[in-house]
Amino acid sequence: QTPRLTMKTFSLVLICALAALGAAANTYFVPPSTIDPAPYAEWAHYHWVWLAHGGSGQADMLGLFRDYKAHNVRVGAIDIDSTWETGYNNFVFDTTKFPNATAMVEAAHAEGVRVILWITSMVDTDSPNYKEGYDNDYYIKAVDGKPGKMKWWHGTGSLVDYTNPAALAWWHKQMDVALSTGIDGWKCDGTDPYIMLLARPVAHTGPISPREYADQYYGDFFNYTRSKLGDDRLIMSRPVDAFGPIYHQFSPKYVMLSGWVGDEDDTYVGLQGTLKRYLQSAWDGYANFGSDIGGYRNPDPRTPDLFLRWAGVGTFSPLMENGGNGEHRPWLLDHTNFTLDAYRRFVNIHYALVPYFLSVGSEALANGTSALTPLAKHESFIDKLIADFRPSTYDYLLGDNVLVAPVTENATTTKVVFPKGQWAYWFNTSDVITGDGKARDFACPLDEFPAFHRVGAITPLNVTTPLLNYGDEHSDNALTALVVRPQPGQQRFAVRQAVDSAGQGAGIELAYTMQGCEFEFRATAHAQLDVLLLLHGVSRPAHITANKAHTVLSMHASTAALRAAGIGAHFDESDGRLFVRAGSNAKGTIIAINFCGTATD
Repeated sequence: QTPRLTMKTFSLVLICALAALGAAANTYFVPPSTIDPAPYAEWAHYHWVWLAHGGSGQADMLGLFRDYKAHNVRVGAIDIDSTWETGYNNFVFDTTKFPNATAMVEAAHAEGVRVILWITSMVDTDSPNYKEGYDNDYYIKAVDGKPGKMKWWHGTGSLVDYTNPAALAWWHKQMDVALSTGIDGWKCDGTDPYIMLLARPVAHTGPISPREYADQYYGDFFNYTRSKLGDDRLIMSRPVDAFGPIYHQFSPKYVMLSGWVGDEDDTYVGLQGTLKRYLQSAWDGYANFGSDIGGYRNPDPRTPDLFLRWAGVGTFSPLMENGGNGEHRPWLLDHTNFTLDAYRRFVNIHYALVPYFLSVGSEALANGTSALTPLAKHESFIDKLIADFRPSTYDYLLGDNVLVAPVTENATTTKVVFPKGQWAYWFNTSDVITGDGKARDFACPLDEFPAFHRVGAITPLNVTTPLLNYGDEHSDNALTALVVRPQPGQQRFAVRQAVDSAGQGAGIELAYTMQGCEFEFRATAHAQLDVLLLLHGVSRPAHITANKAHTVLSMHASTAALRAAGIGAHFDESDGRLFVRAGSNAKGTIIAINFCGTATD
């Protein structure tokens, strides 16, 4: 017989349970966050490089990222362009160009570089696998009931029919050959609109619309690859691009972890065309994308000024990727180190922003919005349709905290639309502009870019190398919580972490309150990730304490000394920067700062 639970026993159990919960809570200064992890891997926001048509093959692709690294430019992924296969598209490496694809992928991975392959769902009539697909009705059919054949930029071919289970199994069996090399994803190029050339395309299950086909094409590469190799895999595909004279949605929105907006000329007109696609993609709610820095096509020699202005856009885009026809390597674009040095700094800024990109991108995916918010309003149906529209501005917000103002001509002064509020220049945060929604002139040299912090906001950074006034190599063992000119009231930011990132944690929630000259910062507990608080534009503090014991923090003479101590502060009098570490964040972090009274030594 089951014993009865008396009121006395129940009360004792309840008291013990509450005591246990209380004890657990008391072990933390700030309990761990309960936010969801990021739904994709952070390498979606790394710096990617590629060569048009894969160069000459395996040696060129390995040499490409190694050359960047030799010039002290970080690379997180390479895209192996078309011509890697023995046929379009049969998933079989051409061993005359890629003698050992598995070894190539393993070598890249050993150096921290991911590998994606160019692909489409078009099978050319001269590809070794075409006849088998034709004989078994594995392709989308035309009105006459025969597999539809379409001319595209790599020949004449037919589109795989994803609604046919036998066709899908046949396609996956071939895909498995490439997946077995350990690749990290695909660059799915835009052949899906060619289905419109069939007028009335018919699939195994009946008539099929271009939208249905696109969803199947991109969705299958995304979902099947993840099912085989893990959720840290992704595809690179178009959000919105022009198909002929009109804009067209290519990918389904859920795959847009790291897209690109298509091919443009290496001219300022090409840069403007790219930014128009940025606006269209953002208006349509695509989360994360970038563009080919410097333009894909090169009707004219690529100039350093255009390249750097485009690189600035890439820096403050969710994906920073560089490649295409012609020369894209920054050390070969001029006879000095100017372009290389500027590009290296842009790449370092982009990497520092990865925690911000991942957090903003995850939220955008969850909400069906974009990481970018154009300042130009979409008010006209024609603007949404015609490729040659004229937006009022190309400026946009990256998340809520960063304002980006692309320079679209060869000039060192540009018009910037500053939204209401205060904005601090990325390259000199003492330069603060009060916005009123109107455009004003802003001077910006080629090795800088018009990007701005929202004053008072919290922006998470991962600083691992000397970077302007944001830290240096002594910051690399902690998440930097940046606040430019703290403002009265409260601010919060939820930092999302990818499930495959160091620590396996969901993330950290950062918050501060400021009343008068009293500032309090909190970070939720995380077993592997410590926090470095960085304030810009403040006075020397009178008093700093940490956590519930109110441990008084000492000042250190340098960031190196602060790093070595693991706890304390460093103040740079010249520009009002305050670095604070409270020690391990395993129990959470509380930092209290008083800016009134006698300054701390």
